[in-house]
Amino acid sequence: MCHEPSTSRARAPGSRTAWAGAALLLLGSTAALADDTPNLLTDSFQVALGTFILTTEPTIQLKGDTSNGDKVDFDEALGGGDSQRIRLDSFWRFGDSRRHKIKAIAFDMSNEHSKTWDRDIEWGGDIYPVGAKVDAEFSFTVIEVAYEYAFLKRDNFELDGSIGLHYTDLSASLKAKAETSQGTLSGDISNTASVAAPLPVIGLRGIWDLSHNFWLDATAQFFALSIDEYDGNLQDYRVLVTWQPKKWLGVGLGYNRFTLDVDVDKSNFNGSLDWTYSGPMIFYSATF
Repeated sequence: MCHEPSTSRARAPGSRTAWAGAALLLLGSTAALADDTPNLLTDSFQVALGTFILTTEPTIQLKGDTSNGDKVDFDEALGGGDSQRIRLDSFWRFGDSRRHKIKAIAFDMSNEHSKTWDRDIEWGGDIYPVGAKVDAEFSFTVIEVAYEYAFLKRDNFELDGSIGLHYTDLSASLKAKAETSQGTLSGDISNTASVAAPLPVIGLRGIWDLSHNFWLDATAQFFALSIDEYDGNLQDYRVLVTWQPKKWLGVGLGYNRFTLDVDVDKSNFNGSLDWTYSGPMIFYSATF
């Protein structure tokens, strides 16, 4: 349990660096891109910036000193709704065989809302009673870096195996003030659960040339772990269709679903996290 005053949370420096780097890549490379036909199976770089229309379903249990507490659906606590964010996907292909790649993904989001509680909730060892106005906040940053190797490569498709690190920085908090509790609280209460989890992932990826400048990109990643303070599993699935008529001009549609189910036993988060985010994305793509 972690009792903290209500403070604003700074965005993760890694996400700011990712957006700045993406902007420099796009601005610096566009002028140098030739009009020759792009090929996502041989080109050295691809950068995609997109709008991710995200639905997130985080259910978080924060234990107290003597009790397990309730599992809180933060989507319900925050009033539901979708969040719209910018997402970066990129890869660097290297080596004479064109079979080796480093890929990177980065995006983040945050949401906060105030709601008058309609039932008693125990979270972090405190009771948030019926009638209390509760300020809920949920935010996260995701950064992934992975190595991919094309173990099957043909002129119009390739199949890759990958291994990498999926870094999730997540924070959730519930706060209630006595003055807005309709007399149900004698003092202010505040609890925060935060975890920064670097989780290994393995996966498969396929890229197909569909002809007429259309490309299909499908990825599946999975990892189950029980190590130190973490016990759970991670699943990540993504499908993209890209129309890339020029190296400097490509547009695409995609869909991503990510699920994390983990029990955590740390000083700043002792509890469980069942979290799914999913949604479509529309993106701009450049390759060179």
